Amino acid sequence: MPKAAEIDQAKDRRLYSVAKIIAECASVQAAATYVMQQDDWAFTAVYFDAIDHFSHGFMRYHTPRLPWVSEADFDLYQDVVNAGYRFHDMMLGVLLDLAGPDTNVLICSDHGFHPDHLRVQEIPNEPADPADEHRHFGVFAACGPGFQRDKLVFGATLLDITPTILRLHDLPVVEDMDGMPLAQALRDAKPVDLIPSWDTVPGDDGRHPEDVRIDPVDARESLQQLVDLGYIEDLGEDRKQVAETTIKDLRYNLARDLADSGKLAEAEAIHAELWQAHPDESRFGLHLFNAQLRRADTAAARETLALLEQRKRDYAERARAELQRLKEAWKDRQPEDFSEQEQRQLRKLRKQAGTNQATFAWLKGRLLAAEGRPGEALVAFEQAEQVQMHNRPSLFQARGEALLALRRFVDAEARFRRVLEIDPVNADASLGLARALLMQRGQAEAALAAVSDALGLVYHQPRGHFLRGAALMRLGRLAQARAAFETAVAQNPAFPAAHRRLARLAWRSGDQAAAEHQLGLAKAALRRVREMRAGTPRPSLSEAAPLEPEAIASLDELGRPKALPPLADDEIVIVSGLPRSGTSMLMQMLAAGGVPILTDGERAADQDNPRGYLEYAAAKRPDAGTGWLADARGKAVKIVAQLLPALTAEHRYRVIFAERPLHEILASQRVMLERSGKPGGRLAERRMAGIFLKQMAQVQRILTPHGERVQVLSVPYHEALADPSAAAERLNDFLGGGLDLAAMAAAVAPSLRRQGAAARE
Repeated sequence: MPKAAEIDQAKDRRLYSVAKIIAECASVQAAATYVMQQDDWAFTAVYFDAIDHFSHGFMRYHTPRLPWVSEADFDLYQDVVNAGYRFHDMMLGVLLDLAGPDTNVLICSDHGFHPDHLRVQEIPNEPADPADEHRHFGVFAACGPGFQRDKLVFGATLLDITPTILRLHDLPVVEDMDGMPLAQALRDAKPVDLIPSWDTVPGDDGRHPEDVRIDPVDARESLQQLVDLGYIEDLGEDRKQVAETTIKDLRYNLARDLADSGKLAEAEAIHAELWQAHPDESRFGLHLFNAQLRRADTAAARETLALLEQRKRDYAERARAELQRLKEAWKDRQPEDFSEQEQRQLRKLRKQAGTNQATFAWLKGRLLAAEGRPGEALVAFEQAEQVQMHNRPSLFQARGEALLALRRFVDAEARFRRVLEIDPVNADASLGLARALLMQRGQAEAALAAVSDALGLVYHQPRGHFLRGAALMRLGRLAQARAAFETAVAQNPAFPAAHRRLARLAWRSGDQAAAEHQLGLAKAALRRVREMRAGTPRPSLSEAAPLEPEAIASLDELGRPKALPPLADDEIVIVSGLPRSGTSMLMQMLAAGGVPILTDGERAADQDNPRGYLEYAAAKRPDAGTGWLADARGKAVKIVAQLLPALTAEHRYRVIFAERPLHEILASQRVMLERSGKPGGRLAERRMAGIFLKQMAQVQRILTPHGERVQVLSVPYHEALADPSAAAERLNDFLGGGLDLAAMAAAVAPSLRRQGAAARE
């Protein structure tokens, strides 16, 4: 940005944006180069996202200048994208120098950007395509001793990168991977070593064991349960918002991946769940609509589209009301007095107050086309074309598809050619053109040329190979046609039409057995398509996981010592367990017996715990650190089970752990939440129980290696209720004697014994 000094940074934050992108990118480079120089390594991977940020922010100012870009902005920012690429080239040079000439180096990206007339003026609120600024083609380049020189690679996808890396390291490629090594790029052409799955290979793969592996969404919900119960302090709205946003994005990305993998019902369930929780975020509704269309569930898609429109109207009305309120509040101020944040707020509200009519017409057209109403769909697409703000190839493509359905093949051909005039490397348009030409007499050769263009751009597209086979059949080149259909079913085994064409070719050659075999595969493929559309939805947050509710979260395996020496001054007594497992009862017993208690009395007694909680605020905060533990030496303090992993090695501990059947714990938690009017975690009780058990397995693994430094005593809740004196004796032995046993037994309230008897019944 050679004219950066001319930018008024009080009003224009774009220079700050560039500086932030560069700082983040340079930090990634610094970390990568540091570890490459300091550590021995066999494989290094570095992820840069700066080009994506540069392009989203500044590709609009790239040359040539578009009519809606001011000359002043163009003059200031036209070099940013090119300079960003040069900066990455410089960093790549450093990485190559550090790697050395004997190292294989791969570069790939998952998409590009439109640098031409297809650049969009703005991203609409309800985008018809979530990445309108993206160009579908990324880049792949490689060098090193494992690669051939000056070799073009055809048909590569992102799914091929990992198998290629495995092949370079002489590691087997697995059959359950979707991609394959890019063999045409490799110098060594030896056969690929295949194994069924990496999941079956023994040894440490870096993951946590299955019994302690917890979904981060579930972990967040279980934490919220403890916060709402009052056993863990709330981390504050800012950190809570960050966590909620992270969980939301995790779920969203999972749903996108599931949809890309053809698991449409599972993706649909997550998008529906997200949209219910965040009704103002239309992206969730849009992806739900797309999944429903792909599953041919047009009735559900129609309901989703109606709800999208209704929520958008409500959203726009609220934005207009807020704009009016701000107009009144700021009526005495001049535009130049507004801060950048205020200007941004106004721009956002103005955008939200409007409705992108082109998008809704486009979505309506897609629904009508899926419902088998191409004539009405065509009208909707024409409406979208009238109000769109720029050339949108996808809209012209949809019009061409509708014309094909209406058997207006010449008009469809014209529409697909229009798309290719706008975007000459549009594989979908080339396929549409091939279909339109195939339906016209004498156009098979032209259709073959069109589909060859599409396959030259994107090789992994089964429908393209199917159309190529159809054109070759029309031209009488049957052997080549058979090879094309075989490629189609190799890329997509669930392709009934391709299997039927192979059956026809087998009949022509007189191979009845092969024909029957292909027809059988066609029927199986059709069943598979129906199964994929029907799908099996993933369990939502509110659904139960299979778990026996009588399970108990226990530390009993760490031992039940009969007697220990007296408590030393530097030892800490920890009373722990899941919330509502009897930890307060144990604290009351220890206090009555004469054990000093670390408590601040901040949490008052209530209906759920009339004798008090005996808690210490710092012990309830996950972010409080461990410095407060010094105040707990020689005393007893209550710590909820999920926070036990925070105990540091500088202290010695005697942990008294309360055990109670999980179904009773969860029932008690439910009553407590209902009394407080708080929702708790959005998990079914049995699923919450499963998370608690995994969290306890984590605690057990952490405490087990510490030997004499950590002593553990498990106290079953019902045993303490049934025989308080026996429980008092065990606690006394564990803490080295000298406690008032009668007072400890008397601390167990008779009302608890009645509740325990009722629970057992």
